[in-house]
Amino acid sequence: MRKLLPVTAYTIRRLLRQYQGQLKSVAVEGACLVADPEADLNAVLESLYLDEEEVRTQVAEIEKLMMTYQLLLKAGAKEQAAAIEDQILWIFGLKRIKDQTGQKTPAMPVMMAV
Repeated sequence: MRKLLPVTAYTIRRLLRQYQGQLKSVAVEGACLVADPEADLNAVLESLYLDEEEVRTQVAEIEKLMMTYQLLLKAGAKEQAAAIEDQILWIFGLKRIKDQTGQKTPAMPVMMAV
């Protein structure tokens, strides 16, 4: 079974932490594991997508989206990066809810290597 790369899992955990309290599960309650910053993200995917081939397909899609996401953040394209975040969260069965002003929280800032 193909697993998420550690750097991908780390970035997704950062997203989950950043949007904690602003995410809603789109799956039926109790039907699968819910992604949170401490969850085993591979186990969450396996509970959402019961077919092994579908899990592999979703992992490949997440990895592709993550590469695009990192490039968009480096280019300063925050709106497009936020759209990628939404796609990644959706694969994990999550949807970002809007704040009181009707706006979604902006994309995660770029991490700079020191």
